[in-house]
Amino acid sequence: MIEWGLTYAQLVTSYAILGGVYALTALGLSLIWGVMRAVNWAHGDLLMLGMYVAYWMVILSGADPLISALIAFCLLGGLGAILHLIAIEPVVEKPGGHEATLLTTLGISLVIQSIALILWSPSPRSYDNIYKSIYLEYAGIRTSLAEAIAFSLSLIAVFLVDQFMRRSRIGKAIRAVSQNPIGARVVGINVSRIRLLTFALGVGLAGVAGVLVSTFYPNIRPLAGYIWDIASYVVVIFAGLGSIYGVIFAGVAIGTIEGLGSIFFSNAFRNILTFSVFLLVLLLRPQGLFGKAMRRV
Repeated sequence: MIEWGLTYAQLVTSYAILGGVYALTALGLSLIWGVMRAVNWAHGDLLMLGMYVAYWMVILSGADPLISALIAFCLLGGLGAILHLIAIEPVVEKPGGHEATLLTTLGISLVIQSIALILWSPSPRSYDNIYKSIYLEYAGIRTSLAEAIAFSLSLIAVFLVDQFMRRSRIGKAIRAVSQNPIGARVVGINVSRIRLLTFALGVGLAGVAGVLVSTFYPNIRPLAGYIWDIASYVVVIFAGLGSIYGVIFAGVAIGTIEGLGSIFFSNAFRNILTFSVFLLVLLLRPQGLFGKAMRRV
């Protein structure tokens, strides 16, 4: 019984740590939705590109994979800015713009997947790193240093984004556009530029999450993004808009629930429990656990 208990605790702990990365992934998605009210279906595929940034940097140059997190943030942020200028900004304010952005990002997702399949084939890849081979143990529960670092850096990144949003002029402008884009435009804020910066920031955070995941995730492949898309949307809706730290709680909670689901329903059907809890929250509190209810006027 004790061995079984440790096994289950180990499994739940691993998924809870994964939930920390879910939080970082969902944060970028939440920022984009909060400012633009746009669904980015390519978010998981952009995270997948972050995985490949780390993979190729390690394979080609032998660099520390964590160094590639900053490079992935810059590269993916730049790509996000280009995608926004070319495909999203031209339609976001037009009638039916929200539906158009959904279809546009779905098309971007398919293009990214196709190019990745052509360049790198569908075969899964992984790379060796020192963090994956070092283990930490407490009370009989072990975790790799790679997972511990990914969890810790995800929380640090969320904290830094929160401070950026609270203290910097750009962060305050992003919050203003999120709350009232018309009022923000009236007081002189360039709403189009803020949308561009927000989309670039959100995509850059997805790139960082991809790097962190790649340090312990043994399945880097072009079609890996959809798994993170689903998890990110569940976390965003579970947490609700308006609370950055709520995303952390929701991410860890979803990861823990996935771990419990793998115990009760097997690993193949672990999402049964996740989506059951998700639907319950959606029915009882549609604005999410930490979101504010919208008033009808």
